[in-house]
Amino acid sequence: MQKILKGLTVYKIGYGGIGIARLPDGKKVLIKGGALPGSIVDVRIVKAKKDYVEAHLLAIKKQNPELLSGVPICQHFFSPFLQEQETGLQEYEIGCGGCKWQVMNYEAQLKLKEAIVEDAFGKLLKKQEITFLPIIGSPLQKGYRNKIEFSFGVYKQLDEAFRKGKKSGIPEADLLAQGLKKYAIDADFNLGFHKQGEFSKIVDISACGLITEKANQVFSHLKQLCKASGLPVYDQKTHQGFFRHLVLREGINTAQLLVNLSVADNNLTSQEETQLREQFLEQLKADPLLKEQVSTFVISYNNGLADIVRNAETEIKTFRGEGTIHETLDFSAFVPADEELKPELSKVTFRISPSSFFQTNTLGAQRLFGTAMQMIGHIEGNVLDLYCGAGSIGLSLLRLGIGKELVGVEIVEEAIVDARHNAKINGLQDRCFFVASPAEKMLINFPELKEKIQNVGLVVIDPPREGLHPNVIKYLAELKQQYAFKLLYISCNPITMARDIELLVEEGFSFKQVQGVDMFCHTHHVECISVLG
Repeated sequence: MQKILKGLTVYKIGYGGIGIARLPDGKKVLIKGGALPGSIVDVRIVKAKKDYVEAHLLAIKKQNPELLSGVPICQHFFSPFLQEQETGLQEYEIGCGGCKWQVMNYEAQLKLKEAIVEDAFGKLLKKQEITFLPIIGSPLQKGYRNKIEFSFGVYKQLDEAFRKGKKSGIPEADLLAQGLKKYAIDADFNLGFHKQGEFSKIVDISACGLITEKANQVFSHLKQLCKASGLPVYDQKTHQGFFRHLVLREGINTAQLLVNLSVADNNLTSQEETQLREQFLEQLKADPLLKEQVSTFVISYNNGLADIVRNAETEIKTFRGEGTIHETLDFSAFVPADEELKPELSKVTFRISPSSFFQTNTLGAQRLFGTAMQMIGHIEGNVLDLYCGAGSIGLSLLRLGIGKELVGVEIVEEAIVDARHNAKINGLQDRCFFVASPAEKMLINFPELKEKIQNVGLVVIDPPREGLHPNVIKYLAELKQQYAFKLLYISCNPITMARDIELLVEEGFSFKQVQGVDMFCHTHHVECISVLG
């Protein structure tokens, strides 16, 4: 098979934002790189399988104008679908590919996500009828994220003449002696996101359209303070430098802001660098804007090699404040008008620590959980939440009168600590029991759960992207023989959700409909809700 394929027509989008085309023999071509339906493209084959071909996008020959009517929310964004991108920015300031769908209008984005969900359930759809409810859009399309992670780094690009000389075997010192410069681009202090397709390069950004004006203001100010400190950024290739990551977490409904600055301090060996660090920390403490806008500030000391904010050895120190913030979810819009419920009982408060998991779209989470509550309806008995995290779903259900008691299971021990705290601040601690265990091993690790799970009326599952462990499906089937409970399945991966639901149907569960919810505007990601009987 030839390595370059020309003139392929992309007829649909699959999960992961993969463009799908067909060869004359009917074999599918899975295209990475942001190909959209209706486009005619040239691609390079990277892997040929028996039933399909994997390829990378090379060129776009024709576009679908009905899709491409969106106005990009970010000047740092790059897309092959934009013909003209005159921004006046330097090359090292362009190339963020985090929101690939912002070239599309929002209605088109929602329609594509509906198609992705329907495609994921295609196999099961051949066996039974499925109702695909109209997707629920995000309340905000800009400034909707309550958490964002920026990376410090460099953006270096070899000069072409220097690169060719070095490739031909000429020593670097000789090339420099000839007057050649090593780098055509040498930006040594950037804060932003990894360049699309080039992980070692950090695109320097001035603002991000996914976070609030307040978060952008703090980001811009901190960036200036860090750059003026004289301390170097961490270079992922040399593993030298100080500044690594900057994480902002915001309580959208509480107006609280947490700053987590990740640094590598074992590289500061000279007295001068140590002095610069101490001066920088003192400046952070005294800064008026940070005092006004930031609720709490923590510093993560991370000297590991992996490009992550936290590893097992990372030490998180509270620099100012309590080290945590709080967020509140308001479900008043989902309480039936004929139900008597005090306004404060329609709100649930959660503690957010630097490493807590919490839905990144606060207003979207209210719609996600509120819609799930409406789909569940009335239940008798207790709630079992098998992937409870910090208790966000289960505690919200309990707060609004769904379930008598809550049993939460979560593999991450820190999340269980948060869940217990969240139950307490909402006055629900006497009705909750949380354990730290993999869901598939919970009865082995905690035999006492058998008694706690009696009289279960609802099981909640919101698993990681890989879906349910086979033993969890087996356990749910056995539990169904004892109790007539409802099963709430929430997922960020419609592919594994459809696979799991098909297996659950084979075990006797009934399944009728899927509700898509957009929590991640301008991306291919979509949440789904189903309630099985």
